[in-house]
Amino acid sequence: MKTRIALGLILLVASVFIFGCANFGILTPIKSNDVTIETLTKNWTNYAVYWTGIDIGEPTGIMFDPKADDKALTGSGDRWFKVESEESLAKMVGWMKFNKLYYPFLWAMAGPDGQIYGYVYTGSTRFAMKLVEDKTMLVYGVPATLRGNGGYGMFSGY
Repeated sequence: MKTRIALGLILLVASVFIFGCANFGILTPIKSNDVTIETLTKNWTNYAVYWTGIDIGEPTGIMFDPKADDKALTGSGDRWFKVESEESLAKMVGWMKFNKLYYPFLWAMAGPDGQIYGYVYTGSTRFAMKLVEDKTMLVYGVPATLRGNGGYGMFSGY
């Protein structure tokens, strides 16, 4: 009897965990040389481009949402801001490449079914993405750099 109750509880917890995480997105490494930060910045008008971070001079992530697909990436609350110019984008990418505390990498942002929703250039290897509608992925902010003032990084305030 106790074995059946224990087994039932284990199955209940496992099913809640599996179904609760079923709609989260995944960062996947890009396996093609066709998509690089250089090609994305060169063709930036083909994307809705957003940044997150401490301020425009210290971004922690740049997100590229392809305009030509039927999927959408949307930022959470007030953590993502639209990139307004090619010059701003170039400065942000340059800062991220220059910053020695925060080595950026280009990731594909995949939905739970493996479909690519867009790309993110960031030094973070984990942050939350959640499918909120059939073809819309909600992307939460990327943690601030270690030296960020007022950010939510480990050493914010230094």
